[in-house]
Amino acid sequence: MITRSPIGRLAGISAATLLLFACSSGEGGSASGAGAAKRPPQLVSAQIAAIENYAPTLIALGTVTPSQSVAVRPRADGEIVGIAFREGDNVRAGQLLFKLDARQARAAVAQAEAEVKGAIAAERRARLDYERAEALVAKGFVSAAARDLARANAYAARSTIETTHALLEQAKVQLSFLTVTAPISGRTGELGFRLGANVRQGDATALVTINQLSPIHVRFLVPSVNVQQARSLLANGGGKVVARDQQSGAELASGRLVFLDNNVDPGNGGVAARAEFRNEGDILWPGAIVNIEFPLGAPRPHVAVPESAVQTGRDAPFVWAVAAGQPGAAAGGRGPAGKVQMRDVVVAGRMGGKVFLASGLQPGEQIVVDALARLKEGDMVRVKPPGKPQMAAKPPAQAAPAIGSAG
Repeated sequence: MITRSPIGRLAGISAATLLLFACSSGEGGSASGAGAAKRPPQLVSAQIAAIENYAPTLIALGTVTPSQSVAVRPRADGEIVGIAFREGDNVRAGQLLFKLDARQARAAVAQAEAEVKGAIAAERRARLDYERAEALVAKGFVSAAARDLARANAYAARSTIETTHALLEQAKVQLSFLTVTAPISGRTGELGFRLGANVRQGDATALVTINQLSPIHVRFLVPSVNVQQARSLLANGGGKVVARDQQSGAELASGRLVFLDNNVDPGNGGVAARAEFRNEGDILWPGAIVNIEFPLGAPRPHVAVPESAVQTGRDAPFVWAVAAGQPGAAAGGRGPAGKVQMRDVVVAGRMGGKVFLASGLQPGEQIVVDALARLKEGDMVRVKPPGKPQMAAKPPAQAAPAIGSAG
């Protein structure tokens, strides 16, 4: 009689189980591989890469600054007795702004004028004394010493006239300081002092600040790598600089580059620049932040693709290009199928929702513009046909009211 060991039976069962599992796994793996190989084409939108002219363009944030800004301060002490403008008015250079109490200054002018007249009379008397002494010294009635003294007195009287004239001019200047006029043309700001206030020369607060708004400037930074291009633009007249609204991107004004600083700021690595705009209608306002845009070179042809088609890769930007497949349309009006290929590209610049490529793509190639995250190298895709405008849906028909007999 032969007795079988339980351990032997268990070993046989385990081996059979493993063999069955291996066979099942192999069949399942084959089925999975076949499923992956038969992955259905994905439906994507695509566009044709085209050639467009593009100039390397600098886009930077700029701050609007007045071309001139003057804080008007008093040059003499006094009480404000008149204000000849309203806050926010546009004023011209030389226009009257403030009047200070000038009574004391006018009195000083009158006193200086009287002193001038007295000095003229004294000089005339001294000159006549000298002339008489000169005539009498020849006859021996006056000594030479007396004649020389009379001549010195005449010269002193003449210098007194010049001194009093200078004092008169000084008094007139002090009087003129009590009438404050606009040093430049521009727009006035908020008043620092009101009617009746006493002001002094050393006051820290200005009477008013005037900003010149036409022309107006926008300050911005040029990266150090673009300084030579900006210098060439400045040497050729400044080119065309466009100021755009930061929110909408709409063009606000166009001007030219007028200034480029002479050193690179170590803090931000850029060079300070300034563009000038005529600012008709006061569209640009001091302190506003705008986008500055100007070309750094002549336009050249580049391959242009939509912004949405360019992806950021680990090593370089890339696009998905569609290789042409078998001709013929798929069911449902879809385009022919093709494989996608990942193409590394070199970006020359971006503008207006488009990316302009320096290399990596040829004009006429078809590129995918949506469903980019689902794509893999070699995937089959079908291109959606161009969209058609959708018809407005008809309102649902309302049921007719039931007709019944009156109870």
